[in-house]
Amino acid sequence: MLSGATIEEFKELNKEFDTRDGFVSQNADSNQRIAKKMEGQLPQAMTGYPPEVIRYEQRQVEVQGMLADLPMSEREFYSGALAVLNTSYRLEKDSENRIEIEKQFSGMERAIRNQHARVINDPVDRTLGIFNAPMGEGYMNKFDRQRVDTLERYREDFLDAPNATERKAILSKAVELKSSIQGKINFSLSIVGMLDGGRWEEANKEVDRILQEARAQTDPAKRYELVGRQLFQINPGHDDLKDRTVLAFTQRMRDSEPLRNELYAWHAQVSKPLNAEAVSGPKKYTDILKDPPLVGPDYVRDLSDQYTNVLRDAGEKNYSITPEAKARRQATQVLEGVMRVLFELSPIGPLADLIPSTLPDNVRTGIEFGGMILGALTGAGIGKLTSRAAEAVAASAKAAELDDVAGAGVRVAGKGLVDDSVERMVKEAADSSVMSTQAQAAAEALKKKALAEAGPLADPTSVLAHQAIGLDSPHGSLVTYADKDVNLASLHQGSRPGVLEDAKGDRFIELGGKAYHVRFDNDNSTWRVFDKENRYRPQFPVRLDEATNTWGLHSDVGLRGGVRKISQEVRQKVINLLNEGNMSRLAIAEELGISRPSVVKIAEEENIGLSAPGSLRSLPLTPALKEEAVGLLREGNLTRAEIAERLEISRAAVSKIAKDNDITPARKAVSRAKITPEIRAQVQQLFEERKYSDVQIATRVGISRASVINLRRELHLSPAATLRSRKVTPAMETDIIAQIQGGVPAREVAQANGVSASTVWRISRKIEVPVSRRPVTEEQMDRIFELRNQGLSAQNVAETVGLSQKKIEDIYANVNLDTYKRSWWDTTPVKRTATLSLLDQGRNARDVAREMGLPVDTVRGLANQQRFARDSLAVELLSQGEAPETVADTLGIGRPYLDRLNEGVPRGTHDIHTGSENVALAMDMFGKGYTREEVAEKLGISRWRARSLANEFSAKTMDSVMPQQLRDLVRALSDQDHTFTTGELARGTGLPESTVAVVEHEYEMGSIVTRQGSPVAGPSSSTASHGTDFEWVRPLTLEQEKQAIRAMGEGQPLETIAQKLNVDRAAIERLSEDDLPYTSPTDDTPVPSTSAAPAPAGRPSTIPALTPLTDQDRDEIRGLSRRDQLSSGFIADLFEIPVEVVESVLRSR
Repeated sequence: MLSGATIEEFKELNKEFDTRDGFVSQNADSNQRIAKKMEGQLPQAMTGYPPEVIRYEQRQVEVQGMLADLPMSEREFYSGALAVLNTSYRLEKDSENRIEIEKQFSGMERAIRNQHARVINDPVDRTLGIFNAPMGEGYMNKFDRQRVDTLERYREDFLDAPNATERKAILSKAVELKSSIQGKINFSLSIVGMLDGGRWEEANKEVDRILQEARAQTDPAKRYELVGRQLFQINPGHDDLKDRTVLAFTQRMRDSEPLRNELYAWHAQVSKPLNAEAVSGPKKYTDILKDPPLVGPDYVRDLSDQYTNVLRDAGEKNYSITPEAKARRQATQVLEGVMRVLFELSPIGPLADLIPSTLPDNVRTGIEFGGMILGALTGAGIGKLTSRAAEAVAASAKAAELDDVAGAGVRVAGKGLVDDSVERMVKEAADSSVMSTQAQAAAEALKKKALAEAGPLADPTSVLAHQAIGLDSPHGSLVTYADKDVNLASLHQGSRPGVLEDAKGDRFIELGGKAYHVRFDNDNSTWRVFDKENRYRPQFPVRLDEATNTWGLHSDVGLRGGVRKISQEVRQKVINLLNEGNMSRLAIAEELGISRPSVVKIAEEENIGLSAPGSLRSLPLTPALKEEAVGLLREGNLTRAEIAERLEISRAAVSKIAKDNDITPARKAVSRAKITPEIRAQVQQLFEERKYSDVQIATRVGISRASVINLRRELHLSPAATLRSRKVTPAMETDIIAQIQGGVPAREVAQANGVSASTVWRISRKIEVPVSRRPVTEEQMDRIFELRNQGLSAQNVAETVGLSQKKIEDIYANVNLDTYKRSWWDTTPVKRTATLSLLDQGRNARDVAREMGLPVDTVRGLANQQRFARDSLAVELLSQGEAPETVADTLGIGRPYLDRLNEGVPRGTHDIHTGSENVALAMDMFGKGYTREEVAEKLGISRWRARSLANEFSAKTMDSVMPQQLRDLVRALSDQDHTFTTGELARGTGLPESTVAVVEHEYEMGSIVTRQGSPVAGPSSSTASHGTDFEWVRPLTLEQEKQAIRAMGEGQPLETIAQKLNVDRAAIERLSEDDLPYTSPTDDTPVPSTSAAPAPAGRPSTIPALTPLTDQDRDEIRGLSRRDQLSSGFIADLFEIPVEVVESVLRSR
């Protein structure tokens, strides 16, 4: 680790890569800026919530911004503890208890500030902090969160690098990636704030309407009643606008004294005649502000009930006070609170894609610590219940990890943790009720002792890194932990070798003639030194050298001791993932639900380095590939890490090639990320020449494409010039075609040439050459589809065949190698029916292909697409209790095969119309880039239902696109000469980028068809006169789906089926479309300023100062209008010029 590194090297790295304005840490400052933006958005996000809760949340967000820079062990510990305090504060209504919780929070905040200051001034930890996940990680979509794991892999590469040159190059790449991620998070926050602001504006309009109608009433009773009646909801939580209206009205009452006075007056007008008859008046709306509901999952529901004064059903009331219901509510809030702190999310909003099946050791320790603090200070009530919930969640997470390690875990995300925690809490409550007073006192004494000894653990990576450069500890000398008030002579030998005890039972060790407090860490099977006077100082592991009977610090912190017995099955999964080399060790641990030290231990025992030599990326290592690697090594312009990335092999493989060919490490392969004035001038000159794409400029100058994009923004080049820089020239198209024909995946072709993925797909269709995929053996392919036909998830298939889940999903999506032509449909209906019948009999795909005289890809396509769609619907219907004979008849499935499907199908407990909570979670996950299968697995719903929700998501999104916007988008995507980024399409249409991404997805999947519209009146120069129109093909209804599947099984042609159902053929094909995410990695890598906010809905809020249009600009505008038929409004917004200017250009010659 850190071969040859020195403290001076780390100082220089910080100076070059992480210093701004002479002393500011760029990385930490960016995290703080994100935290500040989140803090500023909280009052809007929590409209209608109690102000003291909002203030507490704001304080916590500020602290979280500092946590992002701390070593992982400390960050996880404090996240767990903060989450427990936060949960208790939200649910606590006693002001004195809240004050006590705030005191504990303040103590923790001081400790975190001190640790943050130490990290920023510690060259080693400051550098390692660059590889940490950024602040606000939870606001990223699925793909960007996967890039966070790339940072962790860079950390592993950095620690394993052979020399300072390699470390510098790796850190350079990490800095560039981290800056990009932080910029995207900040941009996402701006979008979230903007969209949220629009929703609150709509809710406030509803409040205005309600008050206006109430003021128009002349009858005092009806007027007063109208407010509650308008805010009434039969089922709160199912209508976002109604929920927001209740919250907005509450906020309006709190903020507006005139409104409160008006409501007082209305109340008096109603109460006065009632009081005269000795009848009490109605409750006051304003009293809600004095006694708001508990800030929990049911806050909006309970708030709505207070307005409407509608009592809940007695049965529901009885349920809500059962021990099980209370325990479930508390356990759920603790677990969700932990994830919100860990991922720096808003206190409200969906969390489905983040809830884990288990928790890391340090998070569990933090949860236990927070629970012990609450148990000690709040006594009975909410605090005590939250304390028990924290202990139960920690214990359940530990049990889940033990199950995962043993290979016996059933991983169903957070629900499994909650269920197990509830059982523990109920059992503990029952046991406590029968415990004697003495037993209860003894238990409380043990908890107090545990609290006195609890604290964060020293981060093993940080400790090892400091030791590698000759420093004892990142936290100063261990001598400062010694207890000066303890006399060694007063201690006696304890029950464990080398451990001393005092009269109170406190344990110590002797080190250098001084006494140190120690405790035994059961999670890691080691003794730890701690500072009894400062519970927040990190604790260090120590062990006894039995030969010399002396104590010393571990030199292998976190790598040995406490690693549990791992089953052979789980061990093999770890080895497969390590050898594959696509995931960091941390990601592998999270994937399998085990601890990171367990993964590290296996890697050590199997001698698998940090850069796995057996990576799939390095197999097969052909002579040509080796020769190319040797050439790049001898050139010396790239680091080994950069060569590995370019050739898609592991860095260890590059190192081995270098060693075999006696090539020394490249000394001149240093970072080129720093933009010098010379580079800036060179790039500006190339911009002005207007002949090169961003990728070509990056290659010429030797900087990244992201840096070129940043310079383009900084130099304020016109959008017209920017668009010309991405013009698809004949030479570029030739290169793209060569890469497609060479088998390079579409995303890599796009990235290498600076074009969008849609452009690559369009060119591949044009030349009728499918975009190829990474090779997998025929045997593996057969096994993969055999397992999928058995109903296994992608994750289970991946584990069984020893490939990554990403690889399996890639295979699923591209089995026929030609998504657009759908070549597997190109056989006769009779053969399709016969093929399905043979597959239903359990025949192998290759055997069926030979018997039917079909390509094996066609057979696989039928199995993976048409048959899978049929079977998922059949399983759904069976789970809802439909009789097998009915399902068989409806879908045309042979009864023997259906009976096999029916075996093991659990009886569904959910209605076929999923509840609104799952719908909202699914919509959020689709928007973040999750596939249907992933949504099904995360939410515990059927695959058919996940597909149905995906259809809802696409329908809701596509319905928000106006006809002219759709025309412009499709025409721009079909442009033969240009490549448009998602951001440019959003700017041109005024749509959010997330909406444009869905339109791009539907376009690529062939779900947008051409319709011939009627000519529209207008000048011939205007694109409004073009008659061609486009239509999005809606998915089939459930009944149509049943009929279509039955008809396909009978061998009817797709056109015939479409005509019978009166739908487009594409709607039938949608049944078997690939399970691709709606949101893909962005075409370019925006690195916006962390303080910049986007213009609303993609449109500039003001037209910038006009730069005179060049002749090239005018030609570009005419071409976009006449050649691509783009509207004048689209062109104007794209170029950020008034539409009148565009119309003027189009009228001119």
